[in-house]
Amino acid sequence: MYKAKIKIGDYNIGDEVPAEKAEVWAKMYKESPVEKIEGKETTEKPKAVVEKPVNKAGSILEDYLGRNKNVVKKNILEDRLSKKQLEELFEIESSDKKRKVVLASIKIRLKSFN
Repeated sequence: MYKAKIKIGDYNIGDEVPAEKAEVWAKMYKESPVEKIEGKETTEKPKAVVEKPVNKAGSILEDYLGRNKNVVKKNILEDRLSKKQLEELFEIESSDKKRKVVLASIKIRLKSFN
């Protein structure tokens, strides 16, 4: 069993780290970010890794949504975005930040395509 010495991956300082990850990290770093705990068995399950949905649109649309909600709202209403771009923006926003103002703006623009 291993314990994290620093915040690494999804693990905070002192969290138990699965052996396979700990061994890889120990090889990657000059000073190991984990330490082996001798003779300690745990009944806890390791932390589940929560993965974000894969962003098909790339970082451009993420950057577009990465600003203040009022700026994003204004840009969505004014910019010439395709229906596909708006749908991807809606998917990203609804799975990440879930800002009501931004989602409403996207819905308004999507209605104009119908």
